[in-house]
Amino acid sequence: MGFLLVGALALAGLLAYQAFDANRSHAAAVNKTLSEQAQFAAWEYANNVRRMLDSKILYMGLDVVAMCSGKVPGMPLEIGAISDAARAWEWSAMDHVSTFFRLDLATGEVATAGRAVDADVAGWIEREVRTHFEADARPGWEPAMLGAPRGSFAVYRFHPEDRRDATVLYGFVIDAEGLETQFRYALASSPLLPEGLTGGRPNEQVFSVSMQDGLGRTMWGSDAAYQSDFQARDTLGARYAGLTARVVVNPEVAPSLVIGGFPRSRLPLILTLLLLTAGLVAGAFLQLRRETELAQLRADFVSGVSHELRTPLAQIRMFGETLLLGRVRNDEERQRSLEIIVNESQRLTHQVANVLLYSHTERDGVRADVQHLDVGALVSEVGECFRPLAAAAGHRLAVSEPEEGVDASLDGGLVRQALLNLLDNAVKYGPLGQTIEFGARKEGSSVVFWVSDEGPGVPERERDRIWQPYFRMERHRESSVAGSGIGLSVVREVAESHWGRMRVETVAAGGARFTMELPRHG
Repeated sequence: MGFLLVGALALAGLLAYQAFDANRSHAAAVNKTLSEQAQFAAWEYANNVRRMLDSKILYMGLDVVAMCSGKVPGMPLEIGAISDAARAWEWSAMDHVSTFFRLDLATGEVATAGRAVDADVAGWIEREVRTHFEADARPGWEPAMLGAPRGSFAVYRFHPEDRRDATVLYGFVIDAEGLETQFRYALASSPLLPEGLTGGRPNEQVFSVSMQDGLGRTMWGSDAAYQSDFQARDTLGARYAGLTARVVVNPEVAPSLVIGGFPRSRLPLILTLLLLTAGLVAGAFLQLRRETELAQLRADFVSGVSHELRTPLAQIRMFGETLLLGRVRNDEERQRSLEIIVNESQRLTHQVANVLLYSHTERDGVRADVQHLDVGALVSEVGECFRPLAAAAGHRLAVSEPEEGVDASLDGGLVRQALLNLLDNAVKYGPLGQTIEFGARKEGSSVVFWVSDEGPGVPERERDRIWQPYFRMERHRESSVAGSGIGLSVVREVAESHWGRMRVETVAAGGARFTMELPRHG
């Protein structure tokens, strides 16, 4: 049975782990999906930015410069003419351009125009733009960007279109603010994810975006700035000065981007079920252990009862056969045999009554049928009944009857049985030749019965347990003293059925004193 319970617990643990692992795999798949969607959105946004920069900044600005002698060596660059051309082409980024330039690759001459023209700017153009052009292996005639001082960007193109024949580099230096409008337009121009996933929400409700320069510094960010584990980056490439787009998914919208939403964590439920299963298995183990202990107690009880019944039956049979076969030698022996038969019959009757009372107690409880009784008469009757049994065992019984007129509302049969149990225990566990004291007295509104012996007493640690069914003290478990283990349990039930209580204490001269205190009027 224990192996089955352990197997059930192990199976429950395995199922819990499988459910947890499935939930974890589902969560990993969802996280991967959202990360891929963030990556796609970053790629899409980077493409939008490239298109916006190409159409609104790079090509249009370079065409404006080219129209104003920008690619003709030796011709002056005039800011007025460039401004007129910018207005004609409706090139709004003109306001953010600090310098227009032309670099003659043959002579190294730099022609400039604009609001930030000085020798340092000319020297930077001649040095850095030429170096970038010479290191750039791109074929064709496409514009290029590179980072410039003070957070600006240089945009240039070469002429003629064949790199091998190029003689002139021309372009302009634009502030970072001139690019921000294009970054913003790129975010609003088209959905970064299919509308079927976003539910038609604007991009800024689904993502926050930012642009970083080639050194990793953030140069622009959207109004919304979300914090989430689902984010991605995509670079615009070396042609765009290494600009990088960063996209972060709105954590509040993230569940709607996955079909079926986020998997709810089943860990609390799994742990609850596992703990419940473990609790049930533990309860089953405890119940099994209790059943085993109970079975052992019942076996001990049957053995004890059988032993207690066997002894008086053997005595009755032996002396009955002696009388039947006429083996007695005189009247004195005949009288002694009859007395033993009667005493053992009384003991047998007491044991049977005790078992029947306990059985009734276990099934229906004890209900006292109280009647008005003379306590003195009850004590006298119990003493006279038990005195021969005590004498047969080699003990002396001293009975202390209460003063006359002490009465109480009691169930005489139950109280008599309880007192006989206490006296029987005193005989069993006391030394040979002891004096057993038994009596009753009135204390206020109660009547107190007591039985004292001269035995070893009851240890302090076991005084609460001796009233439990089938319990026997440690020193008696391996002894030859027979006992069913139900005597004191019956005594306690009788006392409680009268709303009374039981006590056990050690007397001054040694031994144990059992006291039963019952209310006189129930």
